[in-house]
Amino acid sequence: MFITKRWWMLCLIVMSVMLMSTGAAYAGKITSFSAEQVSIAPDGKIENTGKMYVTPDKIRMEMRSPQGEGSMIIIMRRDNNLYWMVNPGEKKYFERPLNEKEWEGMAKGMIKSQTEQDLGTETVNGFKCSKKSVETVVEVMGFKTTSRSVVWISQKLDMPIRTRTEDGHVTELRNIKEGGQPKQLFENPDGYKKVGNMMELFATSDEGETKESGGGFALPEGLGDKLKGLKLPFGK
Repeated sequence: MFITKRWWMLCLIVMSVMLMSTGAAYAGKITSFSAEQVSIAPDGKIENTGKMYVTPDKIRMEMRSPQGEGSMIIIMRRDNNLYWMVNPGEKKYFERPLNEKEWEGMAKGMIKSQTEQDLGTETVNGFKCSKKSVETVVEVMGFKTTSRSVVWISQKLDMPIRTRTEDGHVTELRNIKEGGQPKQLFENPDGYKKVGNMMELFATSDEGETKESGGGFALPEGLGDKLKGLKLPFGK
């Protein structure tokens, strides 16, 4: 159950990044950058690292699985209204039209309530941030959970620089570098097999079934059956 919650929180983070990174041309805004996304345990040890590349109309996120095995890449293209989910370990990808209203509707449907408390301002990794305490009630496929966290939101990036959950886990952006990003980062990889749904994307090549695998991005145990009935926004 804990792993399942972490998986869905990961999906919510991805949707939040896409919805918040609108590339608005306000004075002083940073619309193109790269960063490391670091997950830190309550004892201060780094649990995981990922990469993020952002331009006004493209986003690439590279993530490790919740089990710490394998990796997954998500590429979102506003310029051609497509997104790809890539499983490098199995050399597969899943393609779907990028419907931002659909994603926004799903995110709003998951979040049943949210309250915020202003905690002032603080500088994190060189960026002045608004610090807030947030309590969110989320319901996914019948599972309802309440999360409490503190977030540091950079106005220059229009997204959180740091998030600390009530159990002490921290996720933050580090080594943020402003500037244009290489075009090839946002292209679908050559030589990968296109699959028709999420289940095929996470299936291992030897058995064709979703399970933990050291080579690819594996779904949490039991979540595969639940995803069979989930069509939006991930597909069949």
